[in-house]
Parts: sequence; C-alpha cells; structure tokens
Amino acid sequence: MRFGQVGPVFFGVFIALACGSTSGESKVDPGGSAATGNIETSNRAGSGTFDPGGGSTTGNPGGGNGSSGSVDPECARISSDGQPIPVDLYFIVDKTGSMDCPVPDNGVRCEIPDGPPDMGESRWTVVSAALKTFVADPSNKTLGVGMGFFPIGSERNSCTASTYASANVEIGPLAMTSQPLTTAINRQTPDGRTPTVPALTGAIQHASTWAKAHPTHRVAVVFATDGQPNGCGASTDAQQAAAVEQAAQAAASGLMDNGIPTYVLGVGPDLANLNSIAKSGGTGTAFLVDTSQNAAAQLSAALASIRNTTALDCTYTVPPEPTGKQFNREQVNIEYTNGAGAVTKVGPVQAGADCATAPGWKYSSDFKQINLCGKTCSDVKADKAGKIQVIFGCPTDPEEPPS
Repeated sequence: MRFGQVGPVFFGVFIALACGSTSGESKVDPGGSAATGNIETSNRAGSGTFDPGGGSTTGNPGGGNGSSGSVDPECARISSDGQPIPVDLYFIVDKTGSMDCPVPDNGVRCEIPDGPPDMGESRWTVVSAALKTFVADPSNKTLGVGMGFFPIGSERNSCTASTYASANVEIGPLAMTSQPLTTAINRQTPDGRTPTVPALTGAIQHASTWAKAHPTHRVAVVFATDGQPNGCGASTDAQQAAAVEQAAQAAASGLMDNGIPTYVLGVGPDLANLNSIAKSGGTGTAFLVDTSQNAAAQLSAALASIRNTTALDCTYTVPPEPTGKQFNREQVNIEYTNGAGAVTKVGPVQAGADCATAPGWKYSSDFKQINLCGKTCSDVKADKAGKIQVIFGCPTDPEEPPS
C-alpha cells in the first residue's frame, strides 16, 4: 500500500453481532480494502436479537430504529487490523484573468485586468504560492495529489466539460508528483473568463474515473476559484446564480454516484455563492479567504484543514458485514486505549461540527470508512503504543473527556 501511518498505531475493529450456534474459523476478505482479518466464533448460542434499523444500510444515513437487544458479545466477532486509507486529492485551479487582481482588494470589485499589479501580490501569486508550499511539504508526501487548471482551450474559455476531464498532472503520491506539480503551477498565466460549471464537472468526472480504477482509495476534489462564474453563458446575475446551482448539482452528483466529496477554496470579494457548492459536495462550507487579511496564511491553513478533514492517517475501512448480517450505523462504540493503558470512549462529533477541529469520529459520506477527527486523530497518531477499537451492534455511548 502506498500510504503508511505516522506511527504504528493498531486499529482493531470488533463488530459484535447476535447469531445462532456456530463453530470453526473463516477468513474475512474485504475485497481489496485496507481491513483484513478473521471471524472469531464460539459454540455459544446467541441469546439476543439484532435489528439493523429498518434499512439503515440502504440510503438512510441515520438508521434510527435499530436496537442491539441482548447481543451476546461472545457469539461472533470480526477482528480486523485496519490500515489507513490512501487519500487522493484532485485540484482544479482557477487561473482566469481576474486572478491577476491585487491582494488585498480593499473591498473594490476587480474586473478582468490587463495583467498583474505593478507592485504587491495578486490572487494568483498567493494561491500559487500556497499550492507550491502544500505540494512541497514533506508531511504530505504520502498524500496523492493531481491537478488541472481552468480555463483552457483555443480561446482560453472552453465550455465543454470533457475538456477539463484531463489532468495537467495525474494523481500520484506527492513523493513522486511534487516537482511536476510545481512545474505545472509555474507555467500558468492568468487569462480568460470563469467556466465554473464545465471546469468542476470535468474535474469530478476525472476524479470519479480515478476512484473507479482505485477502489481502495478515498478520492476528493478541491475546487479553487475567485468567485462568480463568468463566461459560458453566465454574464448576468441571474445567469451566474443558475451556473452556481448547476455546479452544486455536479458536486452532489459526484458525491452520490461515486462518493467524491468536493472541497471549495475561494479567494476574492464575491464568494458567498461557493458555500452551496461545498454543501452539495458534502463538505459543509467553503474555505473563504479574506483578502484584506493575511491571505497567504489563510490559504495555507485552509489547505491543511482540507488535508486533515480527509483524515490522511485517521481514516479506516469498515470491514464487510458477515453473511446474513447488517450493521446498525447508529450503534457504534469507539474506544481509544493510550500507551499507558488508559481507556477513553470516543463519541461521534457533534452535529454541524468540523471534523478538522472537533474531537470524536464520523463516517465518510459513503459509510465505508470511519474517520477520527480533530484532537482524537492527533492523539492517536502521536501515540505509537495506542490502539483504537470499534464495536458495532450496541448502543452508542456518549463521549468521555480525554484521559
């Protein structure tokens, strides 16, 4: 596997399920996922019942009707050593003419200029510098990154999604792609208008194709732009609003069809519309940079948050369900045992909280992985002797304060 953990943290996944009398031992084959292990069985008859929550595994994210009953914890357990999920980010980066607008903008709306400011920074200089710093950071070297730019085409304004479905630099571990990415960024010159819909649609197509070819990877799109659609029929306010809605639909489609979340990074004065794209793409709100402040620092912090939100070293595959059984997504307990042996129960993140900063855990959008969030992730990565256990099929315990 391309991606290694920061420390040799053990991730044990234990799924407690009620069942009848069983015997013997068999292997769990997760179909190429990161989790492998075996089913431990005993000859004890299961005395309880397991209600999977009225179809919570088929489209109802919350479940809500499940009950663990009197599950016999010694009836059957799946024991699996989890591995971090390879995480790939595909960047689609705005290099339109308005990216030459000066930073800070001092609240003045900047139309497409003839070129960069004579003195000081532009949106492009701060964005490109932040991207180059990100891809050169050794701590990101196991992260997979690819990149494309928009607009492109003979008139610098192609409105065809397939035009943007090809990468300037294909996704690959930064240990291999860092230099090609830096070279590609340095070659860009801001020019043209902002074909938001075809650019984002093409990027999601590219990421989806990649994800299908790499089914054990978690793939996300990062859409970096300076705001309003401009071009491809989006010139009036009403047309721009319609284009934003179409972009949001594209992000929702990528998430629904292939589990591709879309992160949005915005630089400029007209950014509020970007939140709807991020929300539809499953990432909550866009990262909006206030150019009247330290734009470079904000961009670096946003990129770090995106990296942490995708849980580079804290994302683990949920093993497959045993034949004839269904997991109840609401009935999950996670325990963290630190190197000193102290046990802490880890609860789910609070509703609406940012996984990048809030402690706890959450599912990935497709419920195929569990992500440790915020301080929980940091603590586990820092504790080389620690371990995590995840137990399905019993009532979820509230979070306890860290030991």
